[in-house]
Amino acid sequence: MFHFTALLGAQSDSPACQSLLELDNGIKILVDVGWDNSFDIKMLSELERHTPTIDLILLTHPTLEHMGAYAHACKHIPNFNSIPVYSTFPVSNLGRLLLQDIYLSTPKSFTRLQGTAVTAAPYLSSPSSILPSGTTTELPENALKLPPAPSEIDSYCGKIVTLKYSQPTPLHSAVARVAGKLGSVTITAYSAGHSLGGTIWKIQQAQESIVYAVDWNLSRENCLRGAAFLSGEGGRVQEALLKPTALVCSSKNATVTNMAGGRKKRDGILLDMIRKVAVQNGGTVLIPTDSVGRVLELAYLLEHAWRKDGRLSGKGQGQGISLYLAGRKAKRLGQVIGSMLEWMDEAVVREFESIAEKSSRRGGGRRRGDQDSKDAETSGNKAGPFDFLYLNLVSTPGQLAKALNNNDGRGKVIIASDLSLEWGFSRDALLKLANDDKNVVVLTERGEGKSGLVGRLWQGWKEATTKNEEDSAATGQLAVVDTSQEIENASKTPLEGEELLSYQRHVATRQTLTSQHQSLMSTSGLPSGLDDDQDDEDASSSSDDDSDSERQGKALTTAASKKISQATMMMGGAVPAGVSEKIDIGINILLRGEGIYDFDVRGAKGRNRMFPFQVRRKRIDEYGEVVRPDDYMRAEERNDEELADDEGERREETRVMGKKRKWDEEIPKPGTGGHKGSKGAIDMSKRRGVYKRTKGGSGNNEDGYDSNDQESAEEGEVSESSEGEDVEEALASPSKLTISSETVRIHISATFIDYAGLHDQKSLRMLLPLIDPKKLILIGGKREETKYLAEFYREKAALSSRGISTGTDVFFPQMGQKVNASVDTNAWVVKLGNTLSRGLKWQHARGLGVVHVIGRVAPEEEKGQPDSKKQKTITEEGEIPSRDDDRQLVLDVLPPALAAATRSFAQPIHVGDIRLADLRRVLQDEGHAAEFKGEGTLLVDGFVVVRKTGVGNVSVEDGGGGFIGAASARGKTFVQVRRKVYAGLAVVAGG
Repeated sequence: MFHFTALLGAQSDSPACQSLLELDNGIKILVDVGWDNSFDIKMLSELERHTPTIDLILLTHPTLEHMGAYAHACKHIPNFNSIPVYSTFPVSNLGRLLLQDIYLSTPKSFTRLQGTAVTAAPYLSSPSSILPSGTTTELPENALKLPPAPSEIDSYCGKIVTLKYSQPTPLHSAVARVAGKLGSVTITAYSAGHSLGGTIWKIQQAQESIVYAVDWNLSRENCLRGAAFLSGEGGRVQEALLKPTALVCSSKNATVTNMAGGRKKRDGILLDMIRKVAVQNGGTVLIPTDSVGRVLELAYLLEHAWRKDGRLSGKGQGQGISLYLAGRKAKRLGQVIGSMLEWMDEAVVREFESIAEKSSRRGGGRRRGDQDSKDAETSGNKAGPFDFLYLNLVSTPGQLAKALNNNDGRGKVIIASDLSLEWGFSRDALLKLANDDKNVVVLTERGEGKSGLVGRLWQGWKEATTKNEEDSAATGQLAVVDTSQEIENASKTPLEGEELLSYQRHVATRQTLTSQHQSLMSTSGLPSGLDDDQDDEDASSSSDDDSDSERQGKALTTAASKKISQATMMMGGAVPAGVSEKIDIGINILLRGEGIYDFDVRGAKGRNRMFPFQVRRKRIDEYGEVVRPDDYMRAEERNDEELADDEGERREETRVMGKKRKWDEEIPKPGTGGHKGSKGAIDMSKRRGVYKRTKGGSGNNEDGYDSNDQESAEEGEVSESSEGEDVEEALASPSKLTISSETVRIHISATFIDYAGLHDQKSLRMLLPLIDPKKLILIGGKREETKYLAEFYREKAALSSRGISTGTDVFFPQMGQKVNASVDTNAWVVKLGNTLSRGLKWQHARGLGVVHVIGRVAPEEEKGQPDSKKQKTITEEGEIPSRDDDRQLVLDVLPPALAAATRSFAQPIHVGDIRLADLRRVLQDEGHAAEFKGEGTLLVDGFVVVRKTGVGNVSVEDGGGGFIGAASARGKTFVQVRRKVYAGLAVVAGG
């Protein structure tokens, strides 16, 4: 069984993507937790409704469209954080930077609390039983929820289980078998291109083989590898992704045919435009892009272009061009990207290995001297692929303003987030540069149907270039956009006075209801939203003695007074009036109450008459019982940890076994002196965790400022750290959203160069018929794109080479619509008879046991009483008895008369497949000369040809002389090769 539901991203202008896959045994898999730039909480209503039944989450790309709502769901949707999540390593680590960038950049992502009614579930006590009459929970207008803090985002992304891409050997396989309920499911990750770590998921369960491929790119790029579809022999689709029972594919760009014409042409257009605008005219080029996805391709391209071209870097004639990468997490991105080179294209890996080999030959692996540092700055040949020598990293608004206001006469290129121009540094930079047409904004993705600044710029550029005969997108034509645009400015205002008190009362009420819900879930045996640590200690016990009416009539909540007090104290408020410090939680007060040892059971019913007992549940994974290192901590280590910093002294925290370092925590280097001014030395700032590397020569330092302006660099670094701390502190304060609008004048040049890294019409029309799925589900595109691709595949791609229809079903559901894409097979559970099972001779092929059986299927009660009128055999008519009565079917031996008739035409069956590389090795060990002649062709001894035309299709041909003179060596070769081919297969007897 396979049912598919598109929660978001089906026939919609919104790029957000969320899909729900339902398999046998009630298994539900959520693929992607996307959002869009509107950050509309209503888009997540279906996700919240399905969360209690979701068993697994898979993430495909570290972009807003595929992962933007992940942190919000973990913090604000109950039980979502307890669902296991799988992704690749880059998606997990780049995704956390993306989410932190979003919440630090725009208050719209916080989501509003206005209109959220404080109502109880039917099985909970009503709010009136918690709040007295006269207590109001009305919220201030546009009040915001507290967003996930950076530390919370680290914890959410830290729980993601990371997988590797599929490897050619089983030892390095990326297949993960999930224990428990999901034990029948196998998931495999394959490269999707488009982003670093982008994933095509293959989900296998019994006969269902589902390939989930959205936002993929077949073409290799500068630092990203292409999608893994065409990695088989001869450019064919690799076997693992061939002919799935269902293919979920995005229909984006299904109507786009005029792509830029290849990677080299596209890159050449961008660099020529930069030379024209920035070098010749002294203008500024703004390239808006996403935070951690496609920005890597642009950063790699421009950094290496600056290394090679003296006019850009300033080593030749002229002053050169300043190159900036602006984003809230730009510096952190520059630090972590070096650990992900293995996920990039092979050319990047070879570049890194070549540099490491040269460094080891020079002895640079032991110590990097001053001369090496100077060489690295003057020549890109000795710097790593992502050692930014010319790319200045900007991570605060102050640094961006300084870069934009620097009137040194040099042109500038600024890569800034976000792509939509609705938030982030790209918006700030555009508003600063919008009054001069010598500045250029480069649109890296198409803007049809988009609103806001990016939509207006796309429309203006499109109107100005439609008169040209040649393709304006393929030539990177510039056009001046002169218009006025009304924009919204979103800001965050702290709550004060009555608004703050009202907000605190609302939060306290919600906390009480949540605690009440968690307690009821634990006592009824249903899944709750408790923490993992609490899950290990507590156990849920259920009893059927209580009726539904009794459960509704009891206030079975936890002792929420402590939690409410902590929550309100952190916000500077008090416990709301009327909320009692002790709430009746029934018999559980004996376990959870402090200093309570008695409970009156007179008149009680059900579980309230029994002493509560909670069984400690053991957490078990595929390796056995989970071991908690803290349980084995020595007493002195525990005491040292508890007494640390008691007197307010700043001491380095003792590292103990089992305690992890935070993801973004810098490792302090004790004993490092401050030799300020020496070449190649490391200077420790007074602020903890802030370091500054000063290099010799006239290059750039690690923080992205010129070393000849060292004082400005130090000031910028301190301001960055203090500003970052202020922003993170502001995230934890209650606030409301204030939106103001203004009309801005835009007079700037624009162009479009496609750096989306997505498939186009040519790729879709070529690849889908090659994959040949039994069911095709189209999502992720606009309505016209989806319908166009569906009609194309139905009319053309659904026909095989012989003109016979393959019968492929094409689905293109709308959002919220469920489609049944189950494989069309009939399966029965058949019991083997005792007589038949004793005579079976099993053969082994690829780890599976195979046996050929000819027998009779009959209901169990009729076994041994054959009736020729009622019973039918598989060998005669290929039918089996009806299952209308749901009786157990038994497969047993045929009667003697039928067995004699079938024995004459039963032939042996060869099961398995032959790899030509293995056959070549075996023949060479036998003394034969075997070599490959083209794809899928093996030549043995110069005249016997072994060809493989597909999975399980092997032909052995005699090129001449094989049967002439059977006694000669040439005559024996054909027979020997054929025997070796048969030896690699399992021969299943036919009788």
